[in-house]
Amino acid sequence: MRFATHDGPGIRTVVFFKGCPLSCWWCHNPEGQSFLPDRLYFTERCRHCLECGAICPEHAISEIEGVVHTSDACTLCGTCTTVCMAEARQIAGQRYTVEELIAEVEKDVVFFDESGGGVTLSGGEPLSQPVFVTLFLAACRERGIFTTLETCGFAQPDVFQQVALQADLVLFDLKFVDPAKHRQYTGVSSDLILRNLEQLVARQRPLTVRIPVIPGINDSTEDIGGFVEYLSRLRPPAIELLPYHRIGADKYRRLGLPYKLPHTPQPAAADLAPFRDALTEAGLNVALLTPGV
Repeated sequence: MRFATHDGPGIRTVVFFKGCPLSCWWCHNPEGQSFLPDRLYFTERCRHCLECGAICPEHAISEIEGVVHTSDACTLCGTCTTVCMAEARQIAGQRYTVEELIAEVEKDVVFFDESGGGVTLSGGEPLSQPVFVTLFLAACRERGIFTTLETCGFAQPDVFQQVALQADLVLFDLKFVDPAKHRQYTGVSSDLILRNLEQLVARQRPLTVRIPVIPGINDSTEDIGGFVEYLSRLRPPAIELLPYHRIGADKYRRLGLPYKLPHTPQPAAADLAPFRDALTEAGLNVALLTPGV
């Protein structure tokens, strides 16, 4: 994603890595959870011309009672996308070598230089592909490209330190400090995550802790108190509150997946004021990102 402005300083190019060990209920990039390619179908764009069905080598696409269906015979070969002029059919996920990816990123160097920007590695979870990410970060460093790593922190400590210390800035998503809630809403334990965050702070690396604020899930008085207690002891250099948004909700429909938070509202800035104020009163450096970003 080019010309991003909320994933690190300046104008940035964001590289999304597929594969994530977490399955957060509010994930706005569900196409990044699987390591394999995903099929996206935009029903609102489809013209029902069925050219995709005619060209499909597996005969996996058909229309039944006005609804276009794709059967399990689909191999995600992407042939259907080549004839869909409406771009109703897309494949999420493409293989790159380090050389191919750095060549793509270098197209934007002029914007990085003018704005103080660079490349942000996001996902999915970049740490799920540590060898590739380490090589890519090294290639960026050789070219003087400022790198930001956006991570959930779920990785073995040696892997985390090896990769995270190569980035110029780490954006560390902290979703819960309550271990039971973390497992309930993300599917994994928070032990590794908190350990890696604490080690990163101890090393005094450039770091921003990002808290996605999900109404009714991690913004109660008890939740806020837990964040304040933990972060007051940790003292990270910067904290950002990210209001929940529904930008990714339609992706679930395009992937044929259920969305677990269909009735959760997007909070306004005023709704997050108690959260921000509690952290600020504890002497922490807090910023509130614009809702919907």
